Amino acid sequence: MMTRKFQASYTSEIAENLVAEALLKAGTIEFIPEKPIKLKSGLVSPIYVDNRKLYSVPTAWTDTLELMISRINEEQVEFDVIAGVNGAASMHAAALADRLDIPVVMIRKDLKTYGNHTRIEGGSVKGKRVLMVADHVSTGISASDAACVLRNAGASVRDILTITDFGINDTKFLFEESRITLHKVVSFTKLIDEALALNIIDSNVAELVRDWLKSPEQWADRHNITPVEKEN
Repeated sequence: MMTRKFQASYTSEIAENLVAEALLKAGTIEFIPEKPIKLKSGLVSPIYVDNRKLYSVPTAWTDTLELMISRINEEQVEFDVIAGVNGAASMHAAALADRLDIPVVMIRKDLKTYGNHTRIEGGSVKGKRVLMVADHVSTGISASDAACVLRNAGASVRDILTITDFGINDTKFLFEESRITLHKVVSFTKLIDEALALNIIDSNVAELVRDWLKSPEQWADRHNITPVEKEN
């Protein structure tokens, strides 16, 4: 039987540190300033995030889900339905909904061309308070789009819960305009600090990454860097 490292009724710095370490050891966060990637948004990034890797590390995934529940409780988020905002978030949303015994829906990227011709899979959200769940937030464009889809279907959408986010200023402004409150499980500042403590990165890489987080749009030009690969 697995022993819980912390309870889902509260958050603590210890719990956040444990989850940050679990994410890094699971390989969900890659620091790649020497081989930056061009994200779907067009940003050239020295960081690649793939929180789907948690699926293969049950203990890390469980601890992450428990901290997600803690964050919901701590920040008093009220909702009737959980919505996964994209394919990458679908299993996180479903697992969270199962633990909370709450209905879950998924937001498709594209409209179905058959059946009910909808982007919402799983049931009606009309008149429901919906908590969006993301695995990671970068620009926030997908989340804002999902909120519009849900609202057009009659849902009330005020909150999004994500495992990680870059904390980009433009994303914050977009969420303010979209009337969405962001709740993150682990900050990228903590992930960088933990990566340094675990010797996953050195101080030079940490400085490059922090510089990117402050101003990602001009980062590649500032450092004369060309992306090696594209996100798909």
